Formats: sequence, structure tokens, C-alpha cells
Amino acid sequence: MYKTSKLALAIAGALTLPASYANAADTGERLEEVNVTVSPLDKPADAVAAPVSVLSGDKLRDDATATLGQTLQNQPGVANASFGGGVGLPVIRGQSANRVKILNDNLDVADASSTSSDHAATVEPLLAKRIEILRGPATLRYGSGAIGGVVNVIDGRIPTEVPEDLEGALEMRHNSGNSQDAGVFRLSGGAGQLAWYLDGVYRENDNTEIPGLAIRHHEEEHHEEEHAGEEHEHEEEFNTDGYVGNTNARAHSGSGGVSWITDSGFIGLSVNRLENNYGIPLGAHQHHHEEEEHEDGDALAEEEHDHEEPEAVRIDMVQTRYDLKGEHRFDSDYWNKLSFRLGYNDYEHVELEPHDGHYHEGTRFTNEAWEGRAELTHDDGGEWRGAYGVQLSEKDFAAIGEEAFVQPTTTSSIGAFTMKERQWNDWHLDLGGRLERVEVDPQTGAQQDYNLVGASASLQYFLAEHQHISLGLTSAERAPVAEELFADGAHVAEARYLTGDSNLDKENSVNLELGYHHHNDDANGWHAARVEASVFYNRVGDYIYAQNSGLEDPESEFPVYAYMNRDATFYGAEASVQFPLTYGLHLTLFGDTVRAQFDDRIDGLSRDVPRMPPLRVGFALGGDYDQWNWEWRTTEAADQERAGAYEEPTDGYTRMDLTARYNVELGNTDAVVFASARNLLDEEIRNSTSLLRDYAPEMGRSVEAGVRFVF
Repeated sequence: MYKTSKLALAIAGALTLPASYANAADTGERLEEVNVTVSPLDKPADAVAAPVSVLSGDKLRDDATATLGQTLQNQPGVANASFGGGVGLPVIRGQSANRVKILNDNLDVADASSTSSDHAATVEPLLAKRIEILRGPATLRYGSGAIGGVVNVIDGRIPTEVPEDLEGALEMRHNSGNSQDAGVFRLSGGAGQLAWYLDGVYRENDNTEIPGLAIRHHEEEHHEEEHAGEEHEHEEEFNTDGYVGNTNARAHSGSGGVSWITDSGFIGLSVNRLENNYGIPLGAHQHHHEEEEHEDGDALAEEEHDHEEPEAVRIDMVQTRYDLKGEHRFDSDYWNKLSFRLGYNDYEHVELEPHDGHYHEGTRFTNEAWEGRAELTHDDGGEWRGAYGVQLSEKDFAAIGEEAFVQPTTTSSIGAFTMKERQWNDWHLDLGGRLERVEVDPQTGAQQDYNLVGASASLQYFLAEHQHISLGLTSAERAPVAEELFADGAHVAEARYLTGDSNLDKENSVNLELGYHHHNDDANGWHAARVEASVFYNRVGDYIYAQNSGLEDPESEFPVYAYMNRDATFYGAEASVQFPLTYGLHLTLFGDTVRAQFDDRIDGLSRDVPRMPPLRVGFALGGDYDQWNWEWRTTEAADQERAGAYEEPTDGYTRMDLTARYNVELGNTDAVVFASARNLLDEEIRNSTSLLRDYAPEMGRSVEAGVRFVF
């Protein structure tokens, strides 16, 4: 049941605090205005027509966790598609995987996270300097994989300027909820025109602690309802109490970069190595056909197999990435700069399966990929300024082993785009267009080719210098990916049998967005309130998704999911308002919602698109003072009863978090002692966006504390 009464009382209590319209300077630290890289035209986030969120500084350090999805789950319109403690992928307005592009400094991460929900993204939030979230289609600049949004992780591996002195940071933290120990360091320096950079992270954790049982057995619940009052023999099933089994993990990563800096630009190279070993939660990864080993239908052997602990399967991931980045600024009245990026990624992971007390290699996933992009910007000093760009990429993806559910495939693409903007009086106009060709070439079967077209237009009207409304319209297309076209097999980690369709049509999306924005940190009292609100309507023709057929594969005993095209409509809203109060306090009210339905009905099946995030509302009360800062945040999530065909609903929850940090100066070193108490009410939280919601709830009550040194 949606517990609005508790939230209403909490907000009412917060509003009774004295509010004597304090000057904005009294509300503490001010967000640094930086130009976001999701725009090639060097614009601050406040000036971008599309809804952009930037997570940086101490706020990023407070929210950063081992996974990207969990790090961003408090951002407007962003949810977490968790798969145990080792995996968490961002969901933007109900879109994820191949519709949300995860970038590492404006280039695709090129891992296997979009292929399957059990594959972790290879970016490290603990090493990020800034994370930019662009909600809504960003296909013009980043291609068809960004039809739902972009998450751009900026880590600074390639320096763009020479530091005056040696700079660095060291951080150590511990989390009680899974006994995680993590350490991070960053170091940069240079001399003359040469700049260099080093970083590293190490983290290790035990199983995730939770309130109650890990595995939720719907069949058992339904059975009890149907036979209420009857005596029947209860069959005991495997479960864990108080923790999610096999969620321990260990990861370490290291990077090095070097750049040559000139007065007109720079060129730099970086190398990163990541190793990550994490477990798939017990019960999610099971073999259902081991009884075949028992001849003559040995019932006793089958019964013992039914009650034994599921396999503790692990993912062993290794990645080496090389990046080249450069920029040249022109001494011209028209051309501004030429920037280019080139990245190569060698990725693989192996599913390790236990046998006779030892782990043996199972299915191996590899992805050898490269991507390059170049952008040229101009400004005529008068009416128009803009950018021209080209993007090329190729990836060779393969799954090798008995449980490979998709054949090896090579995907290549080439795209060209232009973006233009003009401002007159109080109006600002943005226009853009993109042409792209995508080729998907399987090892067996015919090559699939797609020609994609995208266009966008947005109009902003500035009511005042720091206040504007915007209206945007985007038309974008997405090509099907390898697993959607050619999947045919049991994906054991997800406990699904997947079937692709090589005749799938490309998606076409028309997105309409209306937004309001007000930021004025120099104002007094309530005029210093920070307001962001947007409503969107997204019509997706030939939406591609895996439909739960309600059938079961006889060999694997997994439910059969078939990829298909089906028209769908997404609509929703996001809003946040931060008010300055007296005594250095500030209050933030926030909420977001998304609703998604298919336009037609199939044999009486539910029209609801599966795994949508629930309605969320909440408030955050914080205080900013000379040396210390704190924030108390409460989020109320509604029940998600629109689960989709053959899917189970999830209950709502009240999540309460408290963060605090204390700043100390130690000579030339700044020290920050920080602590976060998460899920203070010890709620059972099962993410409706997660395939693993019935096996692995989120962490229960936990405290994370640490210290950070910056010099």
C-alpha cells in the first residue's frame, strides 16, 4: 500500500522550521558552474535545453558506490536495475540497456553491460570526477544506442592542462552492510608542456545483508491462497535469511595517462586495466536438467537435487582499455575548435561454475571494440553557432560455451551529425540532425543493415536571466542489436530462455518535452530557490522488448522470452524544488514518475511495459556550515502493480538516508571525514526494474564511513 501519510507528516514537520528567507550565500556550498561535455558547444548545464543533471564534488563522493546504477538512483528520472551487489545499471525514464548509452569521457564504454542484466558496467564511480546524466533522446550526438538517454562518466585520465603543483587525493571507506573495504587514490602532475595522471581503486566485500529472506517464492504464496484452510504437505525450498548468498566481490582498477599541452590545444593517451570478480546471487543461476544424469528416473536423486543449495556461479571480468584524446583551438573569427576521441577496448568475462569443490570456466563473453569521433565547432559571432561531427565504431562480440545464448556478431556503424543554435532577444533555438548506418553481421545468417535518421528542435524562452521554459521535439531511430536479432538459447544467469527475431524492424521514437528551469544562487530569500521540472511524452513505434510468453523451455525449464516489435507510449514527469531556510538549512522536495503501455493488446495480455520504476516522491533536509554538512533524505516509492504480462508486482517502500561530512585543514592537505547511514528503517526494497527482484533485495540498514585527503 502506498504510505503517503508518513511522507506527508514528514514534509509538514520539515516545513514548520523557521524560514526567514536567508541569503543564498548562507545555504552553504555553491555548485560549481562547469560546461557539460554532453553539449559540444561549451554550455553550462543550466543553459542546455534538454534536462541535464550533473553529479560532482562532495555530492558525488557522498553518493558514489560500487555500481553506477546505485550511485545515480537519487537523480531525477533515474532508477537502478540491480542484479545483486556486483551489478547496478541506470534506468532513465523506464529506458535501459541498449537505449541508455553509458560513456567514459564521451566514448562508449564498449563492455557487455547492455547485452545482459548480469553484466556489470566497467566504469568506476569511485574514480569519477563528474557524472553527467542527459535524460531523453541524445541520439544526434551519440547514435542510436542513446535513444533513451546518456550517462557520461568523466574521470580525467587524459589531462587537458598542466597542474601548477603535484595534486592528489586518497580515500578509504568501509560499509557495514556488506563489510566492504574500498580504497581510492588519484595523483597528477607535470612540468613544462607535459602533464601526467595516475589513479587506482581496490574494493572487496562480503555478502549483502538484508532484512528477512532473500528469495520470494510467488508460487508458494499463490498455492497457500488457493488452498487456504486445507491441510497439505509444505515443500521446503532453499532460501537465505538475513543475507543474499554469493554476493561477495573483489575488484581493482588502475589507470595512467599523459598529455602534451600547447597554447592551442593538447593531445593525450591513457591506459586502464580493470579486474572484477563478483557472484551471481544464489537462486538466480540454476541448472534444471541435472536429473538427466540419473538413470531410470531415480526419484530420490531428483528429490535431493531439489533441496540442495543452488550453484554459486561467479563472473570473472577483465578489461584493458586504450584512449586517445585531442583538441585544437583555431585562431579564427569563425571556427572555434576541432576535437577528436579514439578508444579501443579489449573486454572479456568468464562465468565460473563450481564442480567438486573447484571453479571451472563456463561460458566466455568477449567484446573487442573501437570507436572514434571528431567534432568541429564554429561561431560566426552573430546569429548562428554550431557543430559538425562524425562517429565510427565497430565491435566484435562473442559468447562461447555450452550456455552461449547468442552467436558471435560484428556490429559496425558510421554516423554524421550537425547541431546549430541561435539566440535573439529572450529566445533561444536549437536544431540538429543525424544520418547513421548500422550493419549487424552474424557468424551464421544474413547481414542486417539499417539506415537511421534523427532530428531535433528545441525552443527556450528566458523569463529572466536565470529562469526559462523550454519545449523540445526529437525524432530518433534505433537499430536492433545482436541479442535481439539472433538470441536462441538458455541464458542461465537470468534464468530465461531467449529467442531473437532477425526480421525485427528498427525502433522509431518521437519525444515531446516541456520544461521549466530556475537557478539564481545570487538572489535572496525564496528568489534563490532552485526549481527544475519537466513533463515528457515519448511515442515509440516498433518498440523492441523480450516478451514473457508464459511458456517454459522443456530442456532448461526456464520461461521463454521472445523479442518482438510492439508500439509503446511512455509519459511522465520529474520535479525538484530546493528552498533556502534560515540557519544554513535548505529543504528539497522532489518526485518522478513514468508510465509505459503498449498501444495494442495481444491475446488479452497486459498492456503494461515490464520492469518500469515506481512513482517516487520525497524530501531532503540539509544543513551547510563552515566545516560540516549534513542531509537527511526520505524517499517514498509506491507499489508497482503494473508489472507486465506474467510478471509479478513489487511492494512500495520508504527509504530514509542520512549523510554527513566534516572538513579539516591539515597544513597543505584538506581532510574530509564522511559517513552515510542508508535505509535507516531497514526496509525490504525490491527494485521493480530488476530481473532479480525476487532473489536479491537491496541492502538493509547500513553505515558507510571513511576519510578523504586532498592535496
